[in-house]
Amino acid sequence: MDGPDELTFSLDVTRINITEGRNQTIACLTDCYVCNYKWTGPVSSSSKDLVLTGIKRNQEGNYRCEATNIKNTISKTRSKFIQVNVHYQPEITSMTSDAVTDEGDEGSDVMFNCNVNSKPVSTITWSSSTSTDTNIGQKWTLTQAKCQDTGIYTCTANNGIGQSTSKLPLNIRCKSIFSQYTIIYTCTTFNGIGQSTTKLPLNSRCSPRINADLKDVVMNRIGEEVTLLIDVKAYPKPSFKWIQESTRQELTPDTTQQVAINNYISSLTFTIQQSSFDNYIVTVNNGIGCDKSYTIKIIDGDPITKADPNEQPGYQEVLGTGIGIGIGISAVIVILVLLTIFIYRKYHPANKKLPNESYATFSNRNPEDRTYEDLNTRPEVNDNNQHNSGDAKEYENMRRN
Repeated sequence: MDGPDELTFSLDVTRINITEGRNQTIACLTDCYVCNYKWTGPVSSSSKDLVLTGIKRNQEGNYRCEATNIKNTISKTRSKFIQVNVHYQPEITSMTSDAVTDEGDEGSDVMFNCNVNSKPVSTITWSSSTSTDTNIGQKWTLTQAKCQDTGIYTCTANNGIGQSTSKLPLNIRCKSIFSQYTIIYTCTTFNGIGQSTTKLPLNSRCSPRINADLKDVVMNRIGEEVTLLIDVKAYPKPSFKWIQESTRQELTPDTTQQVAINNYISSLTFTIQQSSFDNYIVTVNNGIGCDKSYTIKIIDGDPITKADPNEQPGYQEVLGTGIGIGIGISAVIVILVLLTIFIYRKYHPANKKLPNESYATFSNRNPEDRTYEDLNTRPEVNDNNQHNSGDAKEYENMRRN
């Protein structure tokens, strides 16, 4: 009958986190037999149970449970506090850039800012339809913007309870925006004192045609955001119509971007669901010629990245085979060259050994003392005939007498 001596909560904590919209009951427990209970705070209650139904953000705060024994002659009171925090998913309150009317000049920096209201604090991620890169932080700067950076920029906030996204278009004004379908005509007047020049662009009308390689197969997973994109040249400005093939449902594309005078990009961004794995047909028309239709297919799988050709299967084997063949051919060529040189040196006429030539010999004797043999310049030729000749011997005897 004396209590309350102790006061506790059914949740043995002094702080509790509750997700917005959920129900929560907190009971005030004492050892007193008959007590009056009173809850005070953003929500009041006269029972021992504090019932929070579909809790809202404005119901966050400190709650106090007070228990009083009314049977005692002198009332006895015990009280205790509990902190109630209400968590809620992110809400992007604003997404801005310092690009005036969402346009920036080529080479300039563009700063983006994303303001988020959430509890707990969210992680903010930046992405774009023109790149697979992502950046983290409330603020992000696109440095040295290029014409190719024209696209849709997305701020995504996630705090573990939920996520929110917001998109913002950005158009980069290129320094030179004339295409092959635009000709500049110049009129120059000159009268000897000075000159004046006026230029006038002339656009040639042309039906839509693909400006860059069309990525006709896109691979990604359920729950991931994907952007389908088509880049065309056309004059005048074309219209784009996107349809999902299986349902024949017309889809609303992102804002069409004019990259150059005659260059347009249309994109379709959405989060992949099971039914999203399909063919998507985009039809382009500008009143010149027939409609042009192109198909892009989404398939389930991890995003495709460009493979290093050096790492492709069989590359090393093919490379090794090629090197081996090259070495073999080189060896055969060297052998043939050496064989040719050998044959040339052996059989060429200039290299054959000629017979020994005999040359005339001269004596320092007086002409009167010279014999017939001394007149012979090639003693080895007809040697027997000359030395055995009788006429020669007779001639020699006459000279001596």
